[in-house]
Amino acid sequence: MEFKFIDKNLYDEIAPKSLELAMYHARNRTDLFFEPSLMSKKDFRKRIKIKGFIGVAAYENNVLVGYCFCRIKSFKSKDNDKSKSLWIDELFICPEYRRLGYGTKIFMELQEIAKRNDCFIIEFDVWQVNESAQKFYDSLGCKNQRITKEFIL
Repeated sequence: MEFKFIDKNLYDEIAPKSLELAMYHARNRTDLFFEPSLMSKKDFRKRIKIKGFIGVAAYENNVLVGYCFCRIKSFKSKDNDKSKSLWIDELFICPEYRRLGYGTKIFMELQEIAKRNDCFIIEFDVWQVNESAQKFYDSLGCKNQRITKEFIL
């Protein structure tokens, strides 16, 4: 597998996959998400210029199998010299490549990126309705850090 850092030149490959993920969220949380549209090139460029942004695209035989949008976040910690986290905004594996180990390989690459950036932890949210993602992260040894509850009015 080959990894590339996401830059403006990968828009045509990444934006449609990001839309696929947004559509999943819109289908499963109609109370929170409107019908998504394809991210514009301008918005894509803005997103990859966010402070601390790191984007990784994974390829097998020059074919995109998945991508991840992350960012380095700083936080205060009295007990740890390392006070940064790698926050995963989006992790997407193309449906035809799921359950073939590609997600695990991307996550392993994220661990290396986090270490190189002196991060203490990798953090992310997973929707309760996304059982396959929860099982995937559990299989990697990820633990619940906190549980967010909601009361819809």
